[in-house]
This record gives sequence, structure tokens and C-alpha cells, in this order.
Amino acid sequence: MLIVGGGLVGLSAGLFLQRLGVPFILIEKNEGVSLLPRARGIHLRTMELFRQIGVEDAVKAATVAAWKQGGFGGARRGRTLMDAQSIVDVSTMRVKMAAAGASPSSFGACPQTLIEPVLRQHLEARGGDVRFGHELVSFVESGDAVVATVRGRDGQETVVEATWLLGADGGRSFVRRQLGIGMIETPAPQHLLNIFFRADLAEAVEGRTFSQCEIANEKVRGLFLAMNNTDMWSFHLEYDPSQGPPADSELPDLLRAAIGLDDVDIDIISHGAWSTGVSIAQRYRLGRAFLCGDAAHLMPPWGGFNATTGIADAHNLAWKIAATLRGEAAAALLDSYETERRPLAVRNGSQALLRTDFDARFGIETQTNREVFPALLDAGALLLRHRYRYADGVSSEDSSALVAHLQAQTGTRFPHAWIRRDGQRISTLDLFGDSYVLLAGPNASVQASSRASLNSATPAVYVAGKDFEFVDSEDDWQTLTALPDDGAVTVRPDGFVLCRSDGGGCFERIALMLCVT
Repeated sequence: MLIVGGGLVGLSAGLFLQRLGVPFILIEKNEGVSLLPRARGIHLRTMELFRQIGVEDAVKAATVAAWKQGGFGGARRGRTLMDAQSIVDVSTMRVKMAAAGASPSSFGACPQTLIEPVLRQHLEARGGDVRFGHELVSFVESGDAVVATVRGRDGQETVVEATWLLGADGGRSFVRRQLGIGMIETPAPQHLLNIFFRADLAEAVEGRTFSQCEIANEKVRGLFLAMNNTDMWSFHLEYDPSQGPPADSELPDLLRAAIGLDDVDIDIISHGAWSTGVSIAQRYRLGRAFLCGDAAHLMPPWGGFNATTGIADAHNLAWKIAATLRGEAAAALLDSYETERRPLAVRNGSQALLRTDFDARFGIETQTNREVFPALLDAGALLLRHRYRYADGVSSEDSSALVAHLQAQTGTRFPHAWIRRDGQRISTLDLFGDSYVLLAGPNASVQASSRASLNSATPAVYVAGKDFEFVDSEDDWQTLTALPDDGAVTVRPDGFVLCRSDGGGCFERIALMLCVT
């Protein structure tokens, strides 16, 4: 497989494919990872996926090292950074994030500029073919392959032939444009210039650290985002699109006006213009080419949905590519990538847009934002409790539907519980990733499959009370799945429930093969 793009999503895609033994080449036109931080919040589901590929601990270490004083969280507002007052404190934010859903992982906060090097290091250390400084020049589908021309650092062009092409090459995706896939766009409420800069503000914010700080005065309007709570900051400067962003020479003084200090030294590292509109690709696949991450969807960062959605895109696609290449699934399985993932991007983009208002973003209802609150959905529910709609009719739910509580409903992520298996304390989620899995209650009559695989007819089989035990006294088979002790559940390689013994559908076929009674 040829992966185009070496950002968060492209690197994650490489790690997912690598774990499943899918050979790939990753190319990225830039020489290094991005200098401009965008994503900062790593939601629970993303951390679960990082756990599966063995990089969770390294990412957690990066999040700890990121904050030189204070911590991540909290919101402030003022004329300047110096006089800004708290509207949401750090502890309140942390409680909300911790309550997002039962998980073996936890929310992490770390600038994208620190996460990408971790992913790249692990990908390369495990033997991944990663080629930064290499640009895709052209590609064409030819028979059972995509033939691509790639230009290297030295200007020399080489031909790469791959079974599949994954465009994870950002919002201006060359892959998407070459495919002729259009974008459905929602107009942008704001146009902003993201200014990543260095300024020693450690003393100024000591005891007053924050995640976001909204600034409005006669000279400047915008939003500070903390990067380490001392000397690295990002300021999103609002500007009139009809006039364009300010000249580079004006930026230091505008930053000083936002900070509220005339004599602070400013070192601008990078900057880039962006808007808070939502853009969704009309298609996620054309022939042997797929779109992923920003190439497939762009949404404002409010709520932290875009990168999380993109990494989950890559995870959804990776196991389907692996199953198809192994001959363990029909090629039609790949069509489900778009039908499952695109509706979630539409919904998450809409939710991000609803959080344009600063108060609404933090759950503060006012007279001016009251109309958006009935449509606001909890971030934890959006990312952990959504329900896929399956093409075979097992679930009639819409792909953007939510469940109130995870209980192994068809189309949902299997619930987390701590279990003991082979003497080790692990999560139920740690059972997934390599194959389909059939989980059975303690009284179910099942036999092991001859070969666990990415074919739903040959899942790995684990019986509660025999192959694993629940660690916590409040957990048992019935509370976890709402099934009797002779029931069973088949789970896809990505941890989503395919079918249940009380739901018919594909389970009847699997039951005949495995003697489930």
C-alpha cells in the first residue's frame, strides 16, 4: 500500500497496517513533521487505538513532558492575557474528560508537534518504509494496482506500484484533487491566522494556566492556546477575509497587544491561515484510492474531533485492507469504509461548528448561544458510543446514532472491563485487533475455531470463566453484554460488535460453524 502523507493520520495508518503485516511505503513531501501545532487533545478512543499498536505509553510520556508548569485544562477570557479571568477551571474540565466513558485509557493533552515525532520514531524503528522529503507527482490505476510516480529529495523520479493508495495528505490533498472528488462545504463563521510563537510568559501565567483563553480588545481579537504553559504558545488571530491576514511585520505587535505586555520578546516559529468552516469529501473512495483524515474531512478544532475522527478512519480501513489482501474477506468489505466513516465526519463536523461560540464550547449556556444547546452532544458519547449501520442488515441504526450505554449492542464498540487472562490483568479491548473474536458466556457451548483470522467465520473464541475472568466484582457477562450466560457476541477486528446470539443475521452462520448453542 502507498500512504501519501506523514502527519498524525498517515503515521497512524502506517502503524495500524504494520501491526497487521501489510507492507506499505509512506511518503511525505516535507522533510520533517509539521512545525505548526494544530491538534492538542487526544481523546479516549484515540488513546485506545494507540494502546493497541503499542505506542500509548510513549504518547503518555510525551503528554507529561509537554507541560512545564500547571496542566492542561481550563478556559479564560479577557481584554488581554494579563487580565483574563477564569470561566472554567482545570479540575472541572478534567472531571468531564474522565467521565467520558469507561476505558482502559485516559484523555491525553499534547501538541501535535510532539506526538508526530513519537509515531514516526516507532514506525521507523519497527522497520516501516517511511520516506520524508518524497512527493507524489502522479498516479494512475492500472489493472490490479496503482502506479505512482514519486519524486525524491534529489529530484529523481521513481515508479511505485501498490495494490492500494491512501491519501492522507491534508486539506489541500493532491490525491483528492487528482481523483476529481469534490468537497461539500459549510461556510466558515471565522477566518483565523494560527501563529505559533515563543515568548517567556511563565511568570505571567503562573497559577493561571489554561487550555484556551479568548481575547478581545480594540486592536486584536483571537484565542490563545497553551502549548507548555511557559514559553510556547499558539494564538489564533481573527481577521476579515475580505482584507486578508495582517502582514508578517505586524504580527509581533499584535501578539503583544493580545498578551497585554509591551516589552515581551516574541519569536514567531510558524504561522498559517485557516477557517472554521466544515468540508467533507463527496466520496471517500474511488477505485483503488482512499481518502483519510484531513483529505476526507476538515472541521474546526472545537471539541478536538478532527484528528480523532481521522485516526479512527485509518483504523477502520487498515483491518479491511488486511482482510482483503489476505483473501479472508471479499473486496466488497472495502465499500463499508465510506458508509461507516463518512456519516460520522458529517456529524462530528456539525458538532464542532456548534462549538464556535466560546461559552458553548465549554458547556456554558447564555442568552446568545441558547439555541445551539439542544443540538449539542457530549464529546465522549460522540467518540465512544456511536453505532455503525451494517450493509447486511444486522443493524438498522444510522451510522451517526448514539447509544446511552455500551452493552455490546450490534455496531458499537465492545465495552471495556478489566479481565484476567493467562495471569495478566488486561482490558476486554486488548482481545481485539488481530482477528474476529467470539466472546461467549460461561454456560455457552462453543468450540475453538481451527484458525483465528480476519474472516468472520473463523474467529478467536474466548469463554468467560474459562478463558478469562472478570477482575472487578461488579462486572460479569450479563452486565457487560445484556445476554444470558449461554449467549455469545462476535466482535470485528476493530473492536466493534458484528452480531449477537440474540440478533440472528450473520451469527446464525457463525454459530453453525462453531457449534454455539
